[in-house]
Amino acid sequence: MASPAPVEIMPLCFDDRQFLEAPRMKIVALSCTQKRLPSVTDALLEAAISGVVREVDGAEIQRIRLIDHSIAMCEGEDTCLDPEVGRCPIDDDFAHVVELAEGAQAMLLAMPVYAGNVPAVLKIFQERLKSFMNARQRPFGNLLVGTIVHSRTMLTEPALGALFPWYLRLRNRNVASACFTRNDHQDLTRTAAFDMCVAVGRQLGMTLAGSGSPADERTLLPVVQPPARPRCGDPSVSSPGT
Repeated sequence: MASPAPVEIMPLCFDDRQFLEAPRMKIVALSCTQKRLPSVTDALLEAAISGVVREVDGAEIQRIRLIDHSIAMCEGEDTCLDPEVGRCPIDDDFAHVVELAEGAQAMLLAMPVYAGNVPAVLKIFQERLKSFMNARQRPFGNLLVGTIVHSRTMLTEPALGALFPWYLRLRNRNVASACFTRNDHQDLTRTAAFDMCVAVGRQLGMTLAGSGSPADERTLLPVVQPPARPRCGDPSVSSPGT
């Protein structure tokens, strides 16, 4: 009986990169400085970026400086909310900035405080985003966010709080925040503020990655439960005057 002819196995030819390369995470780095030249805001934002790239391999960072773009104030006509229009009719750089953030999963936002609130350049941008209020997918929405706020003297916390209604409206989730006041420090980037901004970026990256650093590399903080307090109406609580 003749032996069967040997079967020649041909190697498969395909581009294995499509199986090896995971989709890249896109992170918007939004600088809300109102200075044309590089500023403290930009430096603190770069520190946060260095933190997030430590936790997210191959992250795509889209830097946006609002002051570098021509974005006019909302004129309050609400034409953009008309389903037949569906967009802001003002002709400027707003649509381009929206396109830059397309496909992002997260955002690092850094801003200075000039008058106890968000800077004007960000406020104008927030109001222009109203044109997508009725859209199913809102630009700069459904993102994980890390926030950095700094000022010369004070009022960083109220300014940070002013961001949260905007975050909620966009269905964003702020996972880490840091507030700094310069006071007598001439350069915030030479203080612990730099390291805290790195930590904000790392926290955002850990949350975005869904795993974070290995547990043995992190110190677990003890959970301290406060002692039980008597409740109003509890019979064990002495009533006044007794």
